[in-house]
Amino acid sequence: MDANDLLTLGLGLTAPWRVVGQSLDLAKQPSELRLEVEAARGERYPCPACGATCKAHDFAEFSWRHLNFFQHHCLIKARVPRV
Repeated sequence: MDANDLLTLGLGLTAPWRVVGQSLDLAKQPSELRLEVEAARGERYPCPACGATCKAHDFAEFSWRHLNFFQHHCLIKARVPRV
């Protein structure tokens, strides 16, 4: 199990979502943990309007401030599928 798998479990992500990258900046005060999350390409996702499963026509990038991981501030960047 590598660090990305461990962080995926820590965030409670399930397929098709997974952590694909991380970096820890200890020089900042408080320190920052940056996580990059992606959804698998080619998967089908629920439509927010009707609930039917559809393929994504593109992905939009978003960033969030998550709860701290231990004492580190956690920032998440994700490419969210648009259906």
